[in-house]
Amino acid sequence: MSEWKEYRLGDLIDVKHGFAFKGEFITPEPTIDILVTPGNFNIGGGFKSDRFKFYLGDYPEEYVLKDGDLVVTMTDLSQEGDTLGYSAKIPKHSGKRFLHNQRIGLVNLISDKADKDFIYWVMRTYEYQGFIVGAASGTSIRHTSPSSIKEYAFELPPLREQTAIASILSSLDDKIDLLHRQNKTLEALAETLFRQWFLPSSRNAELRRAGVDEAEEGWKRGTIEDEFSFTMGQSPSGSALNEDGNGMIFFQGRTDFGFRFPEPRVYTTEPTRLAKKFDTLVSVRAPVGDMNMAIEDCCLGRGVAAFRYKVDNSFSTYTYYKLRSLMAQIKQFEDSGTVFGSIGKDDFNKLENVVTPKELVRRFQQEACPLDEKIYLNTIKIRTLTQLRDTLLPKLMSGEIRLNCDSYD
Repeated sequence: MSEWKEYRLGDLIDVKHGFAFKGEFITPEPTIDILVTPGNFNIGGGFKSDRFKFYLGDYPEEYVLKDGDLVVTMTDLSQEGDTLGYSAKIPKHSGKRFLHNQRIGLVNLISDKADKDFIYWVMRTYEYQGFIVGAASGTSIRHTSPSSIKEYAFELPPLREQTAIASILSSLDDKIDLLHRQNKTLEALAETLFRQWFLPSSRNAELRRAGVDEAEEGWKRGTIEDEFSFTMGQSPSGSALNEDGNGMIFFQGRTDFGFRFPEPRVYTTEPTRLAKKFDTLVSVRAPVGDMNMAIEDCCLGRGVAAFRYKVDNSFSTYTYYKLRSLMAQIKQFEDSGTVFGSIGKDDFNKLENVVTPKELVRRFQQEACPLDEKIYLNTIKIRTLTQLRDTLLPKLMSGEIRLNCDSYD
C-alpha cells in the first residue's frame, strides 16, 4: 500500500453551504421543487426518495442541485437517528428540481487526485462518520461545518484504484435501489387493485365483473374488530434487551419501520406480546398510523399493534391494504395526546369499518398476494446485498481487499 497517501478532505474538496429557504413557503403538498433536508438521508448514507418537503417560494437559480451532485448533512434533524455528516447523491433523471438548503453541504472537488464517487464512499465509512459526530457542536440538535468535514484525514489510493472501488460499491447500491423501486411499483399496483375492488367509487363495477352481487353478499357497516383480531404491544424488561441477536426480534415502534418491513435492530430474551410473520404492524404512538408488515415472528413494544384477518389469518395482503385504507381515521389520534399522539385498544374497537364479503376477500387475496410475495423476496435480496456492501466497504476503503484495476482503465 505504499502508493496510498494520507490526505485531509480539505486537500481534495470544498463544501458549500445552501440557501436559507423561508419556512412559510415549505409545504408537504407535492410540487416540482423538492427541498433537500437531513430527513432525505438514509441511516448510513445514501438518498432516501420519500418523506419529501416541497417549496412554493422564489429562490436563486444557483441553489438548484444537479443530477448526481454529492451532498452532506450539516445538521441532524432526521428524527430517525443520527445522520450528521452523511453523504448522498442527488437522484438522476427524476424530473424533479432538488433545492440546496442551508442545512445541507454541496461537495465540490478541488483536486484531480480524487474521484468524486470515491469521496462519496469515504463519507459512508464508520471512521468518517464517527469523526464528524465526535467533532459536532450542539446538544439536542447537533451541527457540523465545512471546516470540520475538511479536517478528516484518510489514506487515498491511486485514482485508478479509487475508480474501481467506487464502481464495485456503487454497483451494489444501484442493484439495491432498483429493488427498492420495484417494491414501490408493486405496492402501488396492489393498492390500486384494492381500491378497485373495495372502495365505493369503483366497487360496484368490479363486483359485477367478478360475478358477485353486492346486495346478495351483504356488505355491512361495523368496526375494525368485526374483521380483525389485534394485539397491543407491551415492552419487555429492559434487562432482557440486546443488540447481539439473542432471543426474538423486538420492535418498539415507528423507529424500526422500513418501506414495508421493519429493520431488525433490538432483540429480547423475555418476549411478551407477540406478532406472527406477515401480521400488519401499526404505530400506536407518535407518529400514529404508520404501517409495516412483520417479516418474521416478533415481540411488540408499546409503540406497535399487530392485526390479522379473523376468518383466515393467512390473508395478510388484504389485512395490510384494508388497514391502509383506514389510515385517515387512525391518524386522527396523532393530535389526541397532551404531548404526543397515541391510540389505544378501545379507540381501535370504535373505528368505523365496512365489513367486506368473505368470498370477495378470498378472491382479492389470491390475485394480490403474489405482488406482496415479490416485495418480500425483493426485501430479502436487498438485505443480502446491503450486508455484502457494508462488509466490503471497510475492507476496500482500508486496502485490506485490493482490486485488479486493469479492467477499470
